[in-house]
Amino acid sequence: MELTFELAQLAARHIAEEGLSYIEAKRKAAKQVGVSDNGAAMPGNPMIEQALRDYHAQFMADTQPTELARLRELALIWLEQLNQLSGLNESCLSLAVGAVVNGTAGEHSPVHLQIYTDEDKHFEIALLNAGLEFDYTFKKVEGVQCPVLVVQDRGVPIVLTVLPRDRYKSPSKTHSFEYPQSATLAQLQLMMAAPILEIPYEPSSNSTRR
Repeated sequence: MELTFELAQLAARHIAEEGLSYIEAKRKAAKQVGVSDNGAAMPGNPMIEQALRDYHAQFMADTQPTELARLRELALIWLEQLNQLSGLNESCLSLAVGAVVNGTAGEHSPVHLQIYTDEDKHFEIALLNAGLEFDYTFKKVEGVQCPVLVVQDRGVPIVLTVLPRDRYKSPSKTHSFEYPQSATLAQLQLMMAAPILEIPYEPSSNSTRR
């Protein structure tokens, strides 16, 4: 358990300071410690998410809330733009997901959005017609190979993962039992309107070490 906790702390630090994904951070932490990145000691995402919250509270309490607010505002702008995108036969469904929603986004975090449409090629053309340039790749999501379009906006990568429309699910908790992992435009607006509570950091006996 102590090794698992150490790996979670290391992974959280890499996410906070370098903007690595959870998978990349786990691999880098495992390499540092000298263990397999798919062994029994590897922490799950909820544990890393909590370690990341602890890291922000201990080392970035004066900057992370501001960065989170900035990235949420950017996510909101994009969700609004996507709702108004022309050139599609039907409006696409879109969600903000991940760190911007669950509150762990920071200075190096991208903004992740999921787009649900059966017109992925029309969606790409609509982005180009709107004057947007993007990098193009693929990622497997729930067994489906999905296009991933990355647009740069104000120095922040906006990662658009395009999924089939029938894969849309109402926002729910996926990685954590305490924090939401996805949000509609309206839900994100409510998050931004809510006051941010400042909770004093109280280090535990296993607090993050820098």
